[in-house]
Amino acid sequence: MIGRTSNFCLRGETMSATVRRATRQYLVTLFALALLSVPRVATSQQAQLDLHGDLVVGTSTHNKSWGGGVGAQIALNSSSSPVVVSVSPSVDYVKQQNDGPSQTSLSADVDVQPGGSSTVTPYAGVSAGANWSGGSNKQWTGSELGLEMLAGAQVKLGGSKVTAKAEERFGYVKDQEHTLTTRLGVLLSF
Repeated sequence: MIGRTSNFCLRGETMSATVRRATRQYLVTLFALALLSVPRVATSQQAQLDLHGDLVVGTSTHNKSWGGGVGAQIALNSSSSPVVVSVSPSVDYVKQQNDGPSQTSLSADVDVQPGGSSTVTPYAGVSAGANWSGGSNKQWTGSELGLEMLAGAQVKLGGSKVTAKAEERFGYVKDQEHTLTTRLGVLLSF
């Protein structure tokens, strides 16, 4: 029963506090494991630095937030496989227009895309992350779970190690308005 203490909760915590604590621990562990795998994957040319800008629009209020982020896209299998699975840990910061609140996110995406060496590659996936609101009129205190689904396309730019990407994300932060995010960026191979 939500709101009641159970044998699985720490003394004085409610079930929802225990779930939030476990979710934060899971996300931090997932992010750390993804970052630890970068050196191993980078030697096989399957990791890319992800630099991107974000436009976030609330689906009810239509409030707009602008910002950007950085992350790593890490392929978990060979690009010659029929389907490539990637993990992308990232950090993002967006600020609402008209001196609204800011939001900082530490998240991990998991996406799938067709394998091969096509110039244009579509992909789809999901994302989970810890989110913090900031500013003098912040929307919540502490960290809250955010969930998104995403779809996009990557376009290889000639023979360079630069790939352009465009994606749409739909999701929400717990107890907050749903949002639609347009993300444009570049992936740099190393």
